[in-house]
Amino acid sequence: MSMRLFFKLATLGFALAILFFSLQPAGDFSGPVHADKVQHFLAYGTLTAFAAMGWPRQRLILIVLVATIFGIGVEIAQGLGGQGRTPSVLDAMANGTGAGIAALMMAYIRKLRVMRSA
Repeated sequence: MSMRLFFKLATLGFALAILFFSLQPAGDFSGPVHADKVQHFLAYGTLTAFAAMGWPRQRLILIVLVATIFGIGVEIAQGLGGQGRTPSVLDAMANGTGAGIAALMMAYIRKLRVMRSA
């Protein structure tokens, strides 16, 4: 299996995992204040990094837009699901920020690869 195929499948699997866990009934969360925002940031950052590695020729801004729109859609679905979840603008912002920072990191990695191959 090629690395691109691996990361394409990882992107799909990770997106499905995000969707699954995001639509589960709300539980008692007694962690530090805003710890869930860190989870959103890391989840969507990971999703973006996987997608960037699976589709290395794709523009990163498009990957960020898709990840962010996916995150907004999940937030809306939480509000419609009746599982004790509510949509959150702050969660959506954490999703987009995680995707954006991951894209910046991937841009740097892509630049290093070009510089090494030159």
